[in-house]
Amino acid sequence: MRPRRSTTIRPAPFWRAALALLIGGAMLAAATGTAGAQTVTGTTAAVYRLDKDSDYEQGCFAPCECPVLIRSGVKGTFTLTPTGFDGLFATYAVTEINWIVSLNGTDTFVTGSGTYKVGGEFALQQELTLDLKVGDDAPQHFDSGLVGATVPFPELDLTVSINKQICFDTVFRVTASPVPPDQIRPYKLTADSTFQRGCFGACLCVVGPKLPIAGTFALVPLASTPPWNEFAVINVRWRALDSSSSGQSSSIPVRGFGEYVVGGDFALQQRMNLMLTVDKEAPAHFDSGLVPGGGTPRIDVRVSIAGANCLDTVIEIHAEPRRMLPHPAIRTDGDS
Repeated sequence: MRPRRSTTIRPAPFWRAALALLIGGAMLAAATGTAGAQTVTGTTAAVYRLDKDSDYEQGCFAPCECPVLIRSGVKGTFTLTPTGFDGLFATYAVTEINWIVSLNGTDTFVTGSGTYKVGGEFALQQELTLDLKVGDDAPQHFDSGLVGATVPFPELDLTVSINKQICFDTVFRVTASPVPPDQIRPYKLTADSTFQRGCFGACLCVVGPKLPIAGTFALVPLASTPPWNEFAVINVRWRALDSSSSGQSSSIPVRGFGEYVVGGDFALQQRMNLMLTVDKEAPAHFDSGLVPGGGTPRIDVRVSIAGANCLDTVIEIHAEPRRMLPHPAIRTDGDS
């Protein structure tokens, strides 16, 4: 049960000023710490990375006596953007949730958005609320409730659940911290990248033209297990140029995120695994499968929805690192 807020009248201006100083001090410490983590100030968005203690559980919790049926680690990223201060709490938007959890041996995307707040009247408190879609399941609402802060902001450590961890429930423990800017590796698509829709393989329908596609994305290193190196793919902002027969040109936006894995025991292999939204369509899963290649800063890989079989959308990704501006802003919306 969430604690009730006290109705006793307090000298609010003094406490609010103290709270603002406390949160500002935490932000300043984050900015000047040895890790060089991004600050979460003003309207600046920060990319967060789940830490190794993050996990997923589904099954029975007290007072029910059946065992937890599924337990798995969770990896990935999300974006935290300040949205204001309501007099008691600093508030944030949680967006671009890009998590992967292994369910029955299959990597499953977790996507969604939500809110986070930190502050309070007497002791520092926090609350994380998320609307999450696990794989093909319907979106569900997860809430931590208003709880005490156990780590200094801007680090996060909260547990969110559907049913407050009572009997059968689904639970995420979210431990996360801002990604240091020098660990965000920006990429751009090169001129030989293409976007194509139509029939492939043995199907007897028309293959559409190969359209040039341009834009940017970034890689964020995740916890890796040799010989494999894992990266979150964030801020996919691409546009395919469509020149119609009438001579008019338009562009098709492609947005999303995902995971890139490279390594191998003998020959180098790679996999690009993405959730992409093409124009105004529903998000779709694009996958290269595990294919030869990788191991250099350049990325050359083909992703598709159906393995380039019959009616499909195929994107040839050719990308190379791009230079960062001296003080880059983290882009979390819009298109290239």
